[in-house]
Amino acid sequence: MSRTSMTRPMAHTHTPGWAHALSRRGFLATASGAASMALGSTIWLPKFGHAAPPQANPTPNPISGGVMPFGVLIHHFPLPPTGTPLSQLTEPSEITDFNGFVGDTRIRGFGTGSGFPTLSFQADMGFMKGEYVAVDGLHHHGSFVFV
Repeated sequence: MSRTSMTRPMAHTHTPGWAHALSRRGFLATASGAASMALGSTIWLPKFGHAAPPQANPTPNPISGGVMPFGVLIHHFPLPPTGTPLSQLTEPSEITDFNGFVGDTRIRGFGTGSGFPTLSFQADMGFMKGEYVAVDGLHHHGSFVFV
């Protein structure tokens, strides 16, 4: 039998919408390659996307002492008056074992309300940003605000 006389098997035809369909072999090869790349590569998971270990507790340790308005202990020492000697300054941070930047301010003013006399007020506000040793004994970085 000569090559020219051999009949070829009839090719499978697709409907017009499936003209570029992927074969089973091509689909399985692509799917298994994509799955192995996603599971085996850490490039897909950025460092910040990983959760902390379950035993980690980033809660900071508060300073000892503070003020007790309305019978509630707040681990904060109010700012001393301007001109206080350095030897008498209080702790500006609200947490222990802290290494970073602390900013404190005291805001004073007057306010009025409907049917109320003019009242004076003051508020201590501050922020902290840096490294601290937490309850779990590990070093953490964080930002905190005190209002």
